[in-house]
Amino acid sequence: MTAARTPLPDLPKGYRFPDTSFELTAEHVESYLAAVGDANRLYLEQGLAPPLAVAARGLGALLELVELPAGSLHTGQEMEARAGVPIGAALTLSGGIAQRSERAGLIISVIEFAITPAGSTAAAVAGRTTILAPADVSAGTPA
Repeated sequence: MTAARTPLPDLPKGYRFPDTSFELTAEHVESYLAAVGDANRLYLEQGLAPPLAVAARGLGALLELVELPAGSLHTGQEMEARAGVPIGAALTLSGGIAQRSERAGLIISVIEFAITPAGSTAAAVAGRTTILAPADVSAGTPA
């Protein structure tokens, strides 16, 4: 049974997500490279994941906890790659709502996150993502 996801607009500033563990498989990396149209096999040959693939996989894992209502927009992304991440690595995403505001019928949520390889205390990838969501919906259903 799948746990209920919390609508992002319902989360207050300061909310911390539970740490979320996931694996970065070769299939995830290949799917990412295909989606962005990168035919260069260098990453796969070196056994390292592109940093943006790591962030995309981590934020995908976060979406297992958070629901985005219909009409939500991903409007901004900042990311810092601090270390290489091997394909197949076990990773943990930690983070929370760093900013939240409401303007013109929209909830603006800024999520800060860090992705850390298993057995390490230092994040390999860190960043901020900004999501706009309609204020008049909850869990994707109009109010």
